[in-house]
Amino acid sequence: MYRKLLPYLPGDAIIIAPNGPFPLPRVKEHKIDYGYAWYFYDKFERKYLINQDLPKSWIKEIVELNNPLNLPVTIIGFSQGGYLAPMVGKVIKNTRLVIGIGCEFRHHLVDAPLDFVMEAIHGKNDETIPATDALNEIALLKNKNIKSGWHLIDETGHEITIGVGNKVKELVEAYGKRSL
Repeated sequence: MYRKLLPYLPGDAIIIAPNGPFPLPRVKEHKIDYGYAWYFYDKFERKYLINQDLPKSWIKEIVELNNPLNLPVTIIGFSQGGYLAPMVGKVIKNTRLVIGIGCEFRHHLVDAPLDFVMEAIHGKNDETIPATDALNEIALLKNKNIKSGWHLIDETGHEITIGVGNKVKELVEAYGKRSL
């Protein structure tokens, strides 16, 4: 995510880009590829095996160590990281903007009032997290008077594309000036 978004972020920004702490194997043709997870949820048992508390505390500590002046913060997360982003935003002082890419913000995990705006960027062709599901969560957030926006990117799946990067740049320029 970091390498793909770097061209769209301000050159003078301090960027902290941790991967999820847990390796997540994905079996592909003739090899195993590893991604990273922030938490583990068993959708069949409907329970967390590892919830967001530990990674949330790690990210908070990393940001606090790297932001001694308590500058405004923008948090950008992709997929699981996007789901986690508003929860992290609630525990980090001076969070001003949360951008979730290819994720569902969970309305039942976020309560108003918030000191930050939540913006969702979603690929129209996302098969991992259908756009309609993510949009439904945005509507529920708005019903709770949580400032949130929705940005659908055509010809994009569950990925970071040029269109996603341009939208991130636009949002950071609009909301995130002087952010970490």
